[in-house]
Amino acid sequence: MAITSNPEKIGRYQILERVGKGGMGVLYRGIDPVLDREVAIKLMLMDFSEDTEQMRPRFYREAQAAAKLQHSNIVTIFEFAEDHNTPYIVMEFLRGSSLAQRMTSPLPLTLDDKLNIVAQLCGALHYAHGQGVVHRDIKPANIFIMPDGTVKLLDFGVAKLTSSTLTRQGDVLGSASYMSPEQVGGSETVDGRSDIFSVGVMLYELLAGRKPFVGEGPTATIVKILREDAPSLNQAAPGLPPQLVAAVDKALAKNPEQRFQTAGDLSRELQWIRRSIDLATPGAPGLEETRFASPTQMYELQKQLDLPPAPIAEPSAPPAAKNKWLIPVAIGAVAAIGLAAVFGVTMMKRNAPAPVEAAAPAAVTAKPAEPAAPAVVALQVDSVPDGALLVVNGRNTNLRTPASVTLGGPGPHSLRLSKAGFVTQDVTLTDADLRKGTASYTLAVAEITRVPVAIRSAYPVDVWSGSQTISRSKANHQLNLPTGTRLRITAGEYLLNDSVTVSAKGLEYSAPALGRLTVLTKFETCNVKVGDRVLGFPPISRMQVAAGQYRVDIVCAGGTNPPGQSVTVAPNENATVRIY
Repeated sequence: MAITSNPEKIGRYQILERVGKGGMGVLYRGIDPVLDREVAIKLMLMDFSEDTEQMRPRFYREAQAAAKLQHSNIVTIFEFAEDHNTPYIVMEFLRGSSLAQRMTSPLPLTLDDKLNIVAQLCGALHYAHGQGVVHRDIKPANIFIMPDGTVKLLDFGVAKLTSSTLTRQGDVLGSASYMSPEQVGGSETVDGRSDIFSVGVMLYELLAGRKPFVGEGPTATIVKILREDAPSLNQAAPGLPPQLVAAVDKALAKNPEQRFQTAGDLSRELQWIRRSIDLATPGAPGLEETRFASPTQMYELQKQLDLPPAPIAEPSAPPAAKNKWLIPVAIGAVAAIGLAAVFGVTMMKRNAPAPVEAAAPAAVTAKPAEPAAPAVVALQVDSVPDGALLVVNGRNTNLRTPASVTLGGPGPHSLRLSKAGFVTQDVTLTDADLRKGTASYTLAVAEITRVPVAIRSAYPVDVWSGSQTISRSKANHQLNLPTGTRLRITAGEYLLNDSVTVSAKGLEYSAPALGRLTVLTKFETCNVKVGDRVLGFPPISRMQVAAGQYRVDIVCAGGTNPPGQSVTVAPNENATVRIY
């Protein structure tokens, strides 16, 4: 029996509209009249009544599996109940679009967008797997992207609790194209690594624009998943970083033992690749001084040369938006014309014949004037070794040796050369230096004292120096680092973010043991924020965190937030924060 019209109410919830229909239920947008909040309500399809023995327990399992998960990247469940013998689930109502919709929209996803989405998804799966929940239906339609970029994992309708015995042997659920070999084979030992394979399929599709396993029908697709390797990603999407191609290949391994063993491992790998891509894509080099000189600056330069200024037009109104790319060209043209005027008038003065004067007395001999340095000069700067960053008159040129810098006006000018591992050299450039046209400097090697650094932890931690990860996630790190290096020790899953400095004697650091944090509040529609991390809607129940002090705040959409609290989490103990 199909649902032909929208009900006015389901339980106590007022129905506003029907927003979707899935394989197991119909989704409505509604209002909770008690708490006056917008909710999503998923109602079981009446067709399931013919298979009540199996489908009703599955529907309740969706609620039980999701309700025990409290994570910022997993949809929050408020309630599950029955209305006239039909079960339903009440959850947070999300605004945004599914990844499936986003993949077909005119606005393309960047490579960083794609990696960020999948990394967030893996963070949610890592948490769910730790709670004994396997999703078993990872696909773009079940990934929701909110307007602020937050990813939410939806629909645990076919989730398998490891303690559950409801899934019959050989029962195949999920969407065939994204299923793992063990899933389509009806294995009884499907675990979190099956979800990792599905993530690999989805990531391949995001990068290549097509699924790796597609047959003429479900059976042909299943055969490909079981027997064939995915087509080469290098051929399907040329130009991807080798580390990314290797990560996708590893996620798609037929044997679960050869895949990433946890979703957290895959998440960390993707974040590592994101940072590597970012570091390998430096910003555009800075322009030389005179290339972005304004008309006023050109006028002042001419005044310094004691030349009559050439007429300079006032800047006109900016062109239409479609011609924005013309603006830098126009500015460059103004600067170039101004410089041409400067050089042209200067050369005319130098080449003009000298006026005839009366002969001077023989005893008086005119002393030739010292030739002045050119008003604007290009100076070639070299260094040994090359690659030194050049700072001229306090301005970072974003140029590295060997390079040509343009200097305007009389000297002196300041020049700084800096390179990691070498002593920074500061130079004063005189008119005589400028007349030579070239300058070369040898940088002295900086004396670096390296000391042993030992970092130990009962759980995986990352080691950072500045914005770079210098040692990837593992429990124990043995490093040799320069004294004075400032490090950050992080484990996002456990809210660890410690800062330490390497002393002359070295460093031995032990990560704090884990405790648990519970946050209870009456503000059910507000987010729980611990430090700078938003954890989602309350309650937060016995979440594992690194022992230490934390600030807990309740952040509400309206901006009226209750006072927060500070809490100390002791090792192996549960700390409870109550905000009412």
